[in-house]
Amino acid sequence: MKKLLSALLAMTLMLTLAACGGNGDGSGGGDAAQAPDLQAFYEDFMAGLGEEAPAMMDMSQDTATLESIFPGLEDYELKQSVFQMAMISAVAYEIDLVECANESDVEAVKGIFQSRIDSQIESGAFYPATVEAWQNAELIVNGNVVALIVAGEDQAQVVEAFNDLFA
Repeated sequence: MKKLLSALLAMTLMLTLAACGGNGDGSGGGDAAQAPDLQAFYEDFMAGLGEEAPAMMDMSQDTATLESIFPGLEDYELKQSVFQMAMISAVAYEIDLVECANESDVEAVKGIFQSRIDSQIESGAFYPATVEAWQNAELIVNGNVVALIVAGEDQAQVVEAFNDLFA
């Protein structure tokens, strides 16, 4: 049932994005394709989990915490950002999605996200299950979009849905 629901959700997202795809404004050119709406992706995905979705905190507006979790990220211009973390530290569930304004910043942001993974594995995750989840974290780069996904038993489902945005 979960797989069917996530497939249906992914198809809906793809159709929605396709319907909005042709409204270029002629400004800015360049090779970078228009990134999907990352916040809408997150909200749609979590809604698809229904009651099974973990309780999450939106960290996007908490700049002091973001600076401590992702040191150096504030030095890069981001077009979009989603920083969602589980409310309970015993639950390893985090979805961080950013669209870099400049293609040249993508590798640096990926490195900052990798540092987050490393710090959680080394000393941040306090429980064996959360350490294991962080060891299975995935960093995904597509164009100027960088994703850090840690989602326990939903990991493959989140990664697949995210990758489908760019298919």
